[in-house]
Amino acid sequence: MRHFRVLFSLVFLLVASLGPLHAQVEAPAVANKRLFNRTVDELNFRTMETVYDKSFTRNKFPVTLRSHKARKEFDGYGGNASLKKLFLNYNDVSERFKGRFGKGRTDLAEFEKQLNSLLVDKNFEFFIRVLPRDERVALIRSLQRAIKQASAQFNASEDPNPEDVAVDEAAVPPADIDAVPATSAPVEDPEPQPETLSSSRPAPSGAVRPLDISVRHDWVDYLALILSATSALLLFYLITTVLPDLRARLDGLAEELEERQSDGGRPRKRPAGSLPQDRYGDEDDPE
Repeated sequence: MRHFRVLFSLVFLLVASLGPLHAQVEAPAVANKRLFNRTVDELNFRTMETVYDKSFTRNKFPVTLRSHKARKEFDGYGGNASLKKLFLNYNDVSERFKGRFGKGRTDLAEFEKQLNSLLVDKNFEFFIRVLPRDERVALIRSLQRAIKQASAQFNASEDPNPEDVAVDEAAVPPADIDAVPATSAPVEDPEPQPETLSSSRPAPSGAVRPLDISVRHDWVDYLALILSATSALLLFYLITTVLPDLRARLDGLAEELEERQSDGGRPRKRPAGSLPQDRYGDEDDPE
């Protein structure tokens, strides 16, 4: 009985010593995966918070909605069904990014790559299009700072050497092999409007024109172009032809008028070769 107790104590000590060793081996990968999921939730929360605060000027996005489940159960959209559908769709689409890390490569470079891919996703760009350009830039910079903070907490103790990664990179399956493509489930466009606008005013049906699509000109644009060109040609004709001719006529009239005024003010000249009039007899003739 005593030997059995000693043997049981040794087995218990052996199991107890192997437990922390196994936890230490598994901890970095599990902790990094948990950090990745938490960072994705933080990025999605900040994005939805910014768009929500822009759409509802008198309401604020609750700070407690930092998980996918909490955001899915949130119903503070003021009865705007289209805006609610937009947020729920983006909440589900962005949640799929959690599956992009943890399969295949799990080093720091892959960690940062998959987090940054969320900022260039078409669904992300579509969701934040309601923000002005300066606010979109500020949001993206804020999310990039959050990614850098998460990278600083990453446990890279199990990362392979760069030489080994370069050799085995072709054999490693992509991290997002099972992830749903971002373009397969585009977020619908309900055209959310700020709350300050009247609810009875219909939302504009035309979507915002992307910057990479050229503008189509109609007949009004071409007519305006023709009228502008005609006006320019007419102005050129007036400057080069009409105005010089008019100026020459005015100069001729001015010279003629000046000659007439000078002829009327001075005595008339005696014709050449004529003798002066004889008036001596008139002077000697007595009265």
